[in-house]
Amino acid sequence: MNTTHKIAVALIAFAGLTAIASADTLEMKFTGTAKGTNVKITQNTNTFNTFAGQLKHTIQNASGVYAPLNGERITFCSDVYETVTSTFKVYDIVGLNLLPDTAPMGAAKADAIWNMYQAQGSGAFSASASNDLAAAFQIAVWEIVSDFDSGVGLSSLNVNSGAFKAKKTDGSALTGGIATNLANLFAIATGGFQAQPSLSLIGLRHATAQDQIVAYSGVIPAPGAGALAGLGLLCMGRRKRSSK
Repeated sequence: MNTTHKIAVALIAFAGLTAIASADTLEMKFTGTAKGTNVKITQNTNTFNTFAGQLKHTIQNASGVYAPLNGERITFCSDVYETVTSTFKVYDIVGLNLLPDTAPMGAAKADAIWNMYQAQGSGAFSASASNDLAAAFQIAVWEIVSDFDSGVGLSSLNVNSGAFKAKKTDGSALTGGIATNLANLFAIATGGFQAQPSLSLIGLRHATAQDQIVAYSGVIPAPGAGALAGLGLLCMGRRKRSSK
């Protein structure tokens, strides 16, 4: 792939992840859970049982290019500490790299999550998803946000060690179905960046309610000058790594 094409691919991908105006907002509330299962997770020194899988939210007052988001949507969360809200709250629409609001994940982790999504298509977000896939996708998001190191790669993703860990609620190892899906998702996440501009993930961010990731099939506005400046650094970083 020549340098010009690499930059073009990075531009498409960067627009899909981060090129969202900070003034864009919508209202959203939690309405229940869908596919997935309860698990026991550890985040640093805190251990607790929680649901891992699809979360159901109702979105309203999304406008402009984001109007198609209005209605019932499946989401996955990016922050294990904050909680969902059962009343409508105003969320900022942001690039995936800006989630969670407490400690933004940055471009490399956002790329890894987007890789999983674009390879799976809408599978993990679909009503027909298996409980194992939905649970694995959510656990994979938490693990990537907490532990993924792009310099280390695949070996940095392990739900049995690191800052984030996941088990069955009784403390035993995750089921074989979830473990198999996790292994596949982690391999996809770290297997190389492949832009598919028809698939997008958007971050929905709130200061006190749980930040969410939602699938979006519309056209995201082009990045402004500041974002394009960041893109230049991103492209140079990727070109440098590929030359090793």
